[in-house]
Amino acid sequence: MAKRYLKANGRKEKTKILDEFCATASYSRKYAIDKLGGISFRDPPPQRRSRKRLYSGEADAALIQVWKHYGCLCAERLHPFLAEGLRKLEQFGHLKLAESVKTELLNMSRPTVGRRIMGHQKRHGKGKGLSATRPGSLLKKHIPIRTQSWDIAKAGFLEMDLVAHCGGSLLGDFIYTLQLEDIATTWTERKAVMGKGQKVVFSAITAAEKQFPFPILGMDSDNGSEFINKLLWKYCEGKGIAFTRSRPYMKKDNAHIEQKNWPLVRKILGYDRFDTVHQLRLINNLYDNELRLYLNFFQPSQKLQAKVRFGAKIRRKYDGAKTPYQRVMESPEATAEKKAELKALYESLDPVKLKKEIDRKIRIIISLVRLDS
Repeated sequence: MAKRYLKANGRKEKTKILDEFCATASYSRKYAIDKLGGISFRDPPPQRRSRKRLYSGEADAALIQVWKHYGCLCAERLHPFLAEGLRKLEQFGHLKLAESVKTELLNMSRPTVGRRIMGHQKRHGKGKGLSATRPGSLLKKHIPIRTQSWDIAKAGFLEMDLVAHCGGSLLGDFIYTLQLEDIATTWTERKAVMGKGQKVVFSAITAAEKQFPFPILGMDSDNGSEFINKLLWKYCEGKGIAFTRSRPYMKKDNAHIEQKNWPLVRKILGYDRFDTVHQLRLINNLYDNELRLYLNFFQPSQKLQAKVRFGAKIRRKYDGAKTPYQRVMESPEATAEKKAELKALYESLDPVKLKKEIDRKIRIIISLVRLDS
């Protein structure tokens, strides 16, 4: 009836249809007019044509495979590293792609990479650990608070921190991870120590110092007594190393190393308690071999370049993601001989083999905790 009503010619024909409708449906006349006149019988709008698919399923599958081999990096870190990452995987036969698929993969933009890995990303709870820092009051007047006097564009200036593997209780002796990071190149080293006595931590610092591919020019720490002591102060003074400290209770003063504690220590070993000599040896075996190579040679990161304020908002600008190895190769502080040594080592490294060995060692370390509990 609505179709007839809308197509009717003249008022008389519409009145006749309206009388019929009111008699049949028992509607009031005004309501019937609204009902008949409000129905639309126009053709539906044309369907919007979907965009042509640019990337094949093979390219998507290859991207996920590369993403998993390099530790599930975010798109901002993975995208600049795709070409080199593919080369290393093909070098050791872990990935064989047709040229067309490889071209598709390398032509993906950063947002496209982000959308395709989004469904595969796992969410890890960060958790919260206990603070085991105890202030060291001695020598504070001799060790200055760090200001902006450091040339952080030059390799050799380190920040260091201890991460407690106490498992929720600070009672008794347990293992700490000493982590050091070079600000300019993001090169990191780790050492596991039992307790945080001055001599133990000092020995770990000097051992880690030898693993950096350039001379150390400066060290910066928090105010813990494991760092603020005569042993380390005299050592730095004798070698001409600038030794500074952060302001008390100001973690942002050590922002570079603090932001590395989660991805490079907690994400790997978690929040379990490690307190045996056997565990200490296993963790140091992991730190001194596969883990340091995997993190420094195959884990790209971005560095903040500038902050630009737009009204109440701050927009951060980052450089292109690079691995610590790539930054060291660009640094003038590393000697030509050291760079040649690093390049030869890099060409011999298999990232997939390294990751499998890291996962195997972590399973052994964690299984010992489960057995003890």
